Amino acid sequence: MSISIKEIKLKYRDKLDPLDMDILIAHTIGKPREFVLAHPEYVLKPSYKLLVTSYVRRRINNEPIAYIIGKKEFYGLDFEVNEHTLIPRPETEMLVDIALEEMLHTPCSMLHVIDIGTGSGNIIISIAKQLKLQNYELGIRNYELYGTDISKEALKIAKKNSVAKKIKFLHGNLLSPLSKKLMKLKVYPVANASGLGKLIILANLPYLSKEIYQNSPKDVKNYEPKSALYSDNLGLSHYEDLLKQIKALKAKEARKLIAILEISPEQKQLLNKIINQYFPKAKIKFYKDLAGKWRVCKISLC
Repeated sequence: MSISIKEIKLKYRDKLDPLDMDILIAHTIGKPREFVLAHPEYVLKPSYKLLVTSYVRRRINNEPIAYIIGKKEFYGLDFEVNEHTLIPRPETEMLVDIALEEMLHTPCSMLHVIDIGTGSGNIIISIAKQLKLQNYELGIRNYELYGTDISKEALKIAKKNSVAKKIKFLHGNLLSPLSKKLMKLKVYPVANASGLGKLIILANLPYLSKEIYQNSPKDVKNYEPKSALYSDNLGLSHYEDLLKQIKALKAKEARKLIAILEISPEQKQLLNKIINQYFPKAKIKFYKDLAGKWRVCKISLC
């Protein structure tokens, strides 16, 4: 039996958020959400009705919309996601913005960008897209892009999402897959560029403490991979491991190194203390997100 968009929305109006309903219907019929809003009289054929009903049941059970439709928008691009990848968040776009600002205001002869715990690849792929679009403004010709992840399943998704041959996705823990290569990286002179080579490390690693993870919404705790969310030591165990690797790397090379990390707001003071233990002379800067919460830490090492 067929049913109109208006009728099926009325049927579930007390069970589902209207925005979620619109997204599920739009995904089912292959139309933009604007079409769903503008055409309440549109009739869903029986197979579409069954599919929407299935999606609605999954959403009522707190399954994230992104996993139901299999994609999530980030930095203006659609990324395939599944249960093996963290769902990209809007606040994570700050990492891309800060990295691009760093590239624009401090040019270098050779740029290497590494996305640690790349997941769906949303961060490094967005940077690759912007490097291509803003090549003239950024003035960067020689650059290499990498994404690493300890999850082979997540890397499969990152590779599917990437259309940029420039990005190399590698399996392993944090910087480990690149440790030998980073020790051998050379600096190439480029016309109209100044300074030595630069290494930018971006990381949206697991940073939820035990308490915060246990109190997370059901659509997070019950569906997204715990390995991409939870970390010991008040949520900073993964970042401390990364800092140890950076310290070992920094002892053997002289390029400018920038690390840009996404954090939980309450970690600001503790993370600042940990960074100073490893890098007493580091320049540390914290950034607030649009909600006014401390969200990103930038560490500059020369």
